[in-house]
Amino acid sequence: MVCGDVLASNQDNTPMPLDFEHDDQRRLVTITVTEPYSPEDLVAAIERLAHEDLWEYAAFYDLRGTTRLPNEGDLEQIADRVKAVGSGRERGPVGIAIRAQPALFLASLTYTHLTKEFMVVEVLLTSAQVDAWMARNAQRRT
Repeated sequence: MVCGDVLASNQDNTPMPLDFEHDDQRRLVTITVTEPYSPEDLVAAIERLAHEDLWEYAAFYDLRGTTRLPNEGDLEQIADRVKAVGSGRERGPVGIAIRAQPALFLASLTYTHLTKEFMVVEVLLTSAQVDAWMARNAQRRT
């Protein structure tokens, strides 16, 4: 079963910049991020993973449609929340797809460094890397 929806809405009922889909057969959650987004939007997605008992699913964050560069404080806020929400539970594989730009790559590497003690994050720059990550981590189960 594939379930998808917009994570939340603003006060004026316009969609927020995160699309959250989960596929139980593949044990995969795909979070597609568009702009404008904030660290709080990503924290809400992380909290939803924990709340809906999807923590062990593979989590694919698709940020290829964004240009916003998170600062180190944003990354620390997100990493701290992942650690708190995870509460020591085993985390499923995490892949973050970004556009191949040096500043975005550096920010992604900073995030992997911040989270290395409690989860493994793969930074994906090309379609081939995304396809390979999906093949390794989100195979359809029968």
